[in-house]
Amino acid sequence: MSRKSYSQNLEVCGDCGSLEATWASLNKGILLCTQCCSIHRSLGRHISQVKSLQKSLWPGKQMSMLMTLINNGVNSIWEHMLLENNSKMLKKKPNPRDSLETKAEFIKAKHQMCTFALRQTFDDGPICIENELGKQLHASVRSPNLETSFKLLATGADPNYFHDEKGTTPLHVAVKSEQFLQLELLLVYGADPSCLDAHGKTPIDYAKNNANKEIYNRLLESQYEVSDSFSYYLAMRKPDHQSGVHILIPQNGFFSNSASLEKLQKLPNHLFEELVVDVFDEVDRRQTEAIWLSCVDAIELNTVPFLPVDPTLSTTRNQGRQKLARFSTPELKNLVYDILVDTQRRQIKSYCDEDPVYDTVASDEDYEALPTPKDLNKSNTSTDGSCQEKNSEFMELTKQLKLSDSTISDLKAEVDKLKAYIENLTTENNDLKSKLSQIPEKSRLNGETAFNSLDTFLMNQEEPNRVPPLNGRSLDDSFVFERRSQRPSSMYETRDITKGIKTNRHAFKHQLKDFDQRSGIQSLYSERNSRQPIEIHTANITKSVQQLWKCLNESSIDECIPKAEKVKIATAKLIANLPRERFADITKVMLDVLPRLQPECKEYVAASREGDVKLIEHHLSKIREYAYILVSNTRDILAKSSGTLQ
Repeated sequence: MSRKSYSQNLEVCGDCGSLEATWASLNKGILLCTQCCSIHRSLGRHISQVKSLQKSLWPGKQMSMLMTLINNGVNSIWEHMLLENNSKMLKKKPNPRDSLETKAEFIKAKHQMCTFALRQTFDDGPICIENELGKQLHASVRSPNLETSFKLLATGADPNYFHDEKGTTPLHVAVKSEQFLQLELLLVYGADPSCLDAHGKTPIDYAKNNANKEIYNRLLESQYEVSDSFSYYLAMRKPDHQSGVHILIPQNGFFSNSASLEKLQKLPNHLFEELVVDVFDEVDRRQTEAIWLSCVDAIELNTVPFLPVDPTLSTTRNQGRQKLARFSTPELKNLVYDILVDTQRRQIKSYCDEDPVYDTVASDEDYEALPTPKDLNKSNTSTDGSCQEKNSEFMELTKQLKLSDSTISDLKAEVDKLKAYIENLTTENNDLKSKLSQIPEKSRLNGETAFNSLDTFLMNQEEPNRVPPLNGRSLDDSFVFERRSQRPSSMYETRDITKGIKTNRHAFKHQLKDFDQRSGIQSLYSERNSRQPIEIHTANITKSVQQLWKCLNESSIDECIPKAEKVKIATAKLIANLPRERFADITKVMLDVLPRLQPECKEYVAASREGDVKLIEHHLSKIREYAYILVSNTRDILAKSSGTLQ
């Protein structure tokens, strides 16, 4: 195959020539079909960085850089020995119809072993080769010739090579020359945007001085690539670096594990960085796996169940990397959350604990300007006063720490009390469920059972929550029967609880007024204004939503509908304990969302059993939306109730 005809086939797989190339390898500069992509993924990210053309995120001008490489035919670098006319390799490229084993053998020889790649030959040793390649890379990145830079990087050039004469790295040169595509290529091959040149400046500093916002924002984003990917994995959004927010930690849905966070804090920086790299590779594998499973032509191919072995790493670390695949999705997300928290702590600590610079040497003029003994005595007295001030500040800080420790212990005691109270509530809830299950079939209203009907649930509360007897008499049983037998109102319709006994309305109001004046006991709604039941019911809603989401993430299909039922019951309890006039807007929204959650769960279960991926994603997004509305409204209720009670 000639070089000219080779560079014309752009939209084909670079390994087998298939016309359906929907994937790409960034560091190899080629497009891939689905079968060849499965083989590249099994080699590992250290060999081939695989991304989807349609569904993966492409920051900056990364896509333009890839297409430029493909237009220049850089695949000839990896197949240099095959393209020669007098080649002695006796090896041919596979066809799209060849078996997967034949393609795997060729791809491993081409990309993993680099059997057919172009090799640079120098007479001197490896140090001379490294210096020569680094110098050539310095000269290449200042021009738009992307193919030459790729050839140098593919043959072993260091993207962070420091030029002794010029005092810069290739990334400094690319930023000064404003070569955006060269910058993207260097970042793909691991160029560090925080490297210092001979003047102590980073490439980000030069981009800022050149007033090139596009290059500046891209370098700033690449500096926080790992933390941005973690934030996107947890909250589906990235921090706004332009506003000064570089680490985004989600405030809802994730909780820090004190034991794991304590272990992370004890790790030294180099071990912590190794753990972060391993978790980043696992997150990238799972995100690529999700995109992979969404492709129709990739279902029959083998998946990558864990991170492939990297021979440059130790056996113990490779085993630890593969054990990350055993983590469930909630467990891995909690670990990522702890890593973000500890990363922010280490970043703040690095800013506060910067070591003083001792590299400068005093000149003769500095020695001549040394202070006299009198000046030293004056400075000693001033330093003694400053030391006393620092000691007083230190004592105040220790007092504040002791006070904070005491408050923490008090909070722990309150948490233990709340846990005991929650256990009592769970037992009462179980008793209530058993009582509700004993309601006869006649109490079914318009297709709703007495268990899931909101009105019937509120009327069948336990005895302490009912209205006490008036004038020594309890409410008439006929009133309860008429209340159950009437037509149920809509979710927005208010009911008159005295409907059906209109003749005794004035007498009923007179009895209630007489009872309040005579007994002095608070009414039913006074209990609803207390903060403690609202906190308990909001906690039950949050716990039920977390259990529902855990079932969805762990694919526990049979438990989704009962968990949605628990969410509905917990929300109904909260609404029953709220003053309707004060929380009318919030309860209206919750009552609108509440009847939609369980049908969506049923549709999700049906779609999961049928294997319809689009319907699964649609219903899952709806369930996530409804659950988020319920939890956010319960948080607003809790904040509003705390403000009103205070």
